Amino acid sequence: MEIVLDSHTLFWLLFNPSKLSKSAKKYIEKSNRIILPSIVLMEILYLLEKNTLSFKFVDVLNEIRVRGYLVYPLDLEIISQSLFISSKLEMHDRIIIATAQLFNAYLISRDKEIKKAYSKTIW
Repeated sequence: MEIVLDSHTLFWLLFNPSKLSKSAKKYIEKSNRIILPSIVLMEILYLLEKNTLSFKFVDVLNEIRVRGYLVYPLDLEIISQSLFISSKLEMHDRIIIATAQLFNAYLISRDKEIKKAYSKTIW
């Protein structure tokens, strides 16, 4: 089973796993591949910079490498898929959903708008 993580899920997984739901933890543990849309990493960098913790971003990148997560780029396929996702969503959420759709993967997210837009969202 492949799963895609949104920004908050990845952040909590790396820095505060107790914030993850039981279902989120279960799906993460059972997955054979975790996919991270590249926009998720940029959002993590933004969150860390906003809280003057940008020096921690190197730790995030190292953890991703060690854990073997797949970082999927924003490419023409994702952009094309984003056209079919509600324009009412924020652009980064559309990219995250498009990545999950491309892989037909579960998406781990607490975001209510993402849950409405993508039926394979788990929290």
